[in-house]
Amino acid sequence: MNNSKENQPSFFDPVNLLIAVIIIAVILIISVSNLLENPESRQIRQTAEKKLRLFARGYSLNAIECEGVDSNNNGWLNCRADDRKGKMLYLECPYNFPEPECRYREKN
Repeated sequence: MNNSKENQPSFFDPVNLLIAVIIIAVILIISVSNLLENPESRQIRQTAEKKLRLFARGYSLNAIECEGVDSNNNGWLNCRADDRKGKMLYLECPYNFPEPECRYREKN
């Protein structure tokens, strides 16, 4: 008779621990970034991103994101989208105007 137990895989293997640490770190980073965002800028960003998604859908673009801060206080946020070929497009989307669409950002 063989009384030795076979080695059962343990959760505390280095690979499992590394994966767990990475997952926890990602969750913490996302949580902290959401907690640190000002509620007013979150509302502004969400409004502009809704208009970005509508604009992107109408022009067959992939909406990416909008910034949460209006850097020049003109009522428009800088946003990004890409076309089907992967080319990055820079747009401005309104957050407090009743205008329905975003516009392509002028190059400085």
